[in-house]
Amino acid sequence: HLADLWLLRDLKRLVEHELIRSHMDVKTVARMYCVTDDFHARRLATACIDYIMDNIREVTGNVSFQEEMRNYPHLCIPVLKAAADLIPEQPMHKKQRTNDHGGSTTPGGGAVSSPVPDSDL
Repeated sequence: HLADLWLLRDLKRLVEHELIRSHMDVKTVARMYCVTDDFHARRLATACIDYIMDNIREVTGNVSFQEEMRNYPHLCIPVLKAAADLIPEQPMHKKQRTNDHGGSTTPGGGAVSSPVPDSDL
């Protein structure tokens, strides 16, 4: 907080850089990411999200990540958005009908009997 309080931006940047360069790993990234909220450390938050995305299975499987996210649930949203960005968009395919009556046909064009009876007996 001293960097914010006394407007020591360079000190804050230096600390963020050192944390990113030398101290970020699967076990520490969750705690680092959560303190970014308290200290308004945007660069560190971005680096943490990038690290989480690069190591998503290891990080999200880590107990410390799960515990930290319970204490900072609002920080899950940026992580989820970043994860969603990793998923390639695919067009939605509509189910195609085989004919106007909703029945099925065989590849030769013949009707296929339904396992559901047509009438209630």
